[in-house]
Amino acid sequence: MKYGADHIKYVATGGVLSLTATGTEQQFTDEEQVALVQAAHAMGRKVAAHAHGKTGMMAALLAGVDSIEHGSYLDEEVADLFVRTGAYLVPTLIAGYTVERIATEQPEFFIPAVRQKALKVGPIMRNALRIAHERGVKIAYGTDAGVNDHGTNAYEAVLMAEAGMPAREILIAATVNAANLMSLTEVTGTIEAGKDADILAVGSNPLEDISTLMQPTFVMARGNEVNLAVPPVDLFPWPDL
Repeated sequence: MKYGADHIKYVATGGVLSLTATGTEQQFTDEEQVALVQAAHAMGRKVAAHAHGKTGMMAALLAGVDSIEHGSYLDEEVADLFVRTGAYLVPTLIAGYTVERIATEQPEFFIPAVRQKALKVGPIMRNALRIAHERGVKIAYGTDAGVNDHGTNAYEAVLMAEAGMPAREILIAATVNAANLMSLTEVTGTIEAGKDADILAVGSNPLEDISTLMQPTFVMARGNEVNLAVPPVDLFPWPDL
């Protein structure tokens, strides 16, 4: 915070791409997480927790985090705890899709321990989102970009639709909910007088075909038009990994 951090994120569980075979479960004690969240909240900062495993997610939620990034092993019990605490799930389906695809198509790309985690975690993330949505968990759009190629971010919406989320709710997750989670509701998230002019235009109705988000025709960020001279990324074929 001394150096300007607006939000705090910590690694509540092991990571898929962590270069170790220590799994994807809890890696902070309950007491450490409670202290971390209490300290951050006392200084006015929201807290996000990277978390894959079930017990790790539950420990983070009980510690009072504002969001869980990934949530791969989420089940009905975890979803109900999300609802009770009011935390957001940021599902990052494209990250799971990407690592699974790399592990499948390029077996030597990852070290064996990472490849094993990628093949195990990647396929289950969409089901976790399906459960979360059905149980009423608040969902915010996020991609973990850098795992997937930058420029492919909108494919997250396609994967969310495949997991069962209606297009309207996906758009809300990417705008209203994302702004709320980041404490930016007064600045952006909706098109209203007095807010930043953050506008995306596409060639067809995303409520009918969410994949149209991958081909924007106009982008304005904070009132400034963004140059779209570089052609939008074509997911098919997938960009070179």
